[in-house]
Amino acid sequence: MTRACRLLWIVSITLCLAAVQLAQAQNPRCCEDYCYSRDHDRSQAKRFATKTSYELIHGSSSSREHIVPNCIPSKLWLLSRHGTRLPGKKDIQVLPQALNNLRESILDNYDNRRTAPDIGRMCADDLDLLRSWRWDRNISVEYESFLTDQGWSDLKLLARREKDRFNEVFNWPYDKQRYLFRHTKSQRTEASFKAFVEGLFGDGAYNFINAEPEPTDDTLLKPYDFCPAYDANKDKNKQPDSELNKFLRSRIYLQTLSDISTRLGFRYNLSNDQIEAMWDICRYEQAWHLQQYSPWCSVFTKNQVNILEYKEDLRYYYQNSYGYEKSADLACYAVNDMVKNLGRSDGQQVIAYFTHEAEIQIFLTALGAKKDRDSLRAENYYAMQNRNFRSSELTPFAANLAAVRYQCADPVEPVKVIFFLNEKALMFDWCRVGLCDWSEVVRRYERYTKADCAKMYCGGSGASSWTLCWTTMIGIVLTIAVGLLQR
Repeated sequence: MTRACRLLWIVSITLCLAAVQLAQAQNPRCCEDYCYSRDHDRSQAKRFATKTSYELIHGSSSSREHIVPNCIPSKLWLLSRHGTRLPGKKDIQVLPQALNNLRESILDNYDNRRTAPDIGRMCADDLDLLRSWRWDRNISVEYESFLTDQGWSDLKLLARREKDRFNEVFNWPYDKQRYLFRHTKSQRTEASFKAFVEGLFGDGAYNFINAEPEPTDDTLLKPYDFCPAYDANKDKNKQPDSELNKFLRSRIYLQTLSDISTRLGFRYNLSNDQIEAMWDICRYEQAWHLQQYSPWCSVFTKNQVNILEYKEDLRYYYQNSYGYEKSADLACYAVNDMVKNLGRSDGQQVIAYFTHEAEIQIFLTALGAKKDRDSLRAENYYAMQNRNFRSSELTPFAANLAAVRYQCADPVEPVKVIFFLNEKALMFDWCRVGLCDWSEVVRRYERYTKADCAKMYCGGSGASSWTLCWTTMIGIVLTIAVGLLQR
């Protein structure tokens, strides 16, 4: 090849590359084509982390896992999260304006600026969903975090299914000697308790059934609220070197951020807060109205939802589960309560508590349930695609853990237990297809039953108690000092 030919060849290649780059700049692409309005499956709705609808997750009512030959269920201990709720105060104050601004910008990007990508753009039907979207003015700060109609249904239907499964336990009219109920001090857990009771005993039954009063420091149902060490760990997870923040800086997450922004027609990356606003309202609306399309779910592809789910799982894993070494200790009082109640042949036959997602995650950790061989980390997203710790499946709205005692004909081990998570039997390697010998249950959890929970909980006489003491001492000194200065 002559020098002139080589030069011409190089110039030709350079021009081709430039043309490709120019075409890409003029015709941006972000991700796979996806039209939410035409997807009747919408399987990503099962991957909405702790704002996943319970109806999409719970076990089948036709399952026979609860039927054990030669065994009769005799007692049920239940720990349940509240049902689907409204957003909290901060979200109600911020979301309407933030979402309206985003909606107008997205439509302007598509209709006027023409900045939408050629590949991976939103379809016309999805854009029409956004055009018709308006914030529900009935959702005001006055009702922040309240249980919704769907949330009431979540718990009422759960009660009916449990009554059908364990008729031998529930086949009795209400009697304080047979039933014990308790909830935390919040509207959503109190309403969940009432819905559950209505499902058991009929419409309006909650008018004559009272729950046990909650103590001042509820270390049974909200142990994390009274533990400085837990708060310190939450702060630690906000640090730059936490797995969550490392994931937010990772190539895969930054690319997802870029893809979502490009898909919506923006020539710059949206902020995390803007992505969160759209992600949250998508999940809320889908959980409130199961059969309807949420316009904001149309802005994400299925792959993007998986990555947003993993981001949340990292937070919960290191806040309430195996990523926090003291997590299981916080459940000491709850595990003790479960073992004590199941270990008695007398006493109440149904013990039902209504709490929050953190308590369910902490309790599952104490049980040793759904533990992965490897930890969730910022860099192993792809390796953890089939992980056990998935908040969407563990703690959706109305998540629940039921421990059921069976009286069996076995002369050696007459008492058995099956643990059900969201109406599916939990499988432990020390049980036979979910059926656990009572003696083994006692042995597995004697770390809690033989411990002094006051000492184990929150570090006992360790760091967290010292923190409480030190904080109190500083407060007293400051109070005295201020008093002296004001003289």
